[in-house]
Amino acid sequence: MRAGQVGTKISRTLPPGRVRLAHVLGELYRHTGAPTLAKAVLLFDERGYVTNRDAMSRYLNGRHVPPLRFATLMHEIAVANTGSEAIVGLSRQAVIQAHESAEPTLCKVCPELQRENDALLRERRRLEESEAGLSEALANARQRAKTLPVPHFSRDRQRRSNDIAGARQIASAAAKLQDQGSADEALSMLIDTVGALTPLEGAASLVLLRSTKQTQLADTLVHLYGQEHSEKEVIQVALKLHDRGMADDAIEMLRTAAR
Repeated sequence: MRAGQVGTKISRTLPPGRVRLAHVLGELYRHTGAPTLAKAVLLFDERGYVTNRDAMSRYLNGRHVPPLRFATLMHEIAVANTGSEAIVGLSRQAVIQAHESAEPTLCKVCPELQRENDALLRERRRLEESEAGLSEALANARQRAKTLPVPHFSRDRQRRSNDIAGARQIASAAAKLQDQGSADEALSMLIDTVGALTPLEGAASLVLLRSTKQTQLADTLVHLYGQEHSEKEVIQVALKLHDRGMADDAIEMLRTAAR
């Protein structure tokens, strides 16, 4: 898709918040200087953000709501290219407000957005890059978790089993696409599904990918989960990974979330 085609596929059936965000992202995209989506993907990649053309197209056409970081990073790229926020015509706060007003779901099974947890945000900033620092932070997070209210469900065990089964299905499907040489399709599957993964599903998917030697997909999942989920969810996954002896993945996911 070229710059002149952005926004031409926004459906009239989308709710107004989605349409507004799509137009805002389209305006930002035109100021990034990228002539194609492929070039725009490279600009994001240079800044450590994993995405691809298919995902970006869905965001620009309002089919999916991107993570807030995607929207603010596109604003940063647009300002850097034009040299002025005034030329872009949109402030960072205006972009954030457009993202907040966009309806997060179009169906009942989509994940709900969660508010940032201030206490966990402070905890995240204290994380160190060394193994000793991670162990201390995880211990503090585990102690904090004991004081938080925990909802009770009559079918927790069944839900855990379903989460693990679903995670295995997603990871296996992505691995199959990767083995068949369809790397772009495998990446698109992870991008489309990672936002809906619970902490248990995220950890289970990563364990399966590591155990089947799908290194590239596993590394991608670590970065995507850290980008798209709240600090609370990232720390929950990091705890599970640390308990499974996957400290390196736990560290990398926390680093990604801290960027």
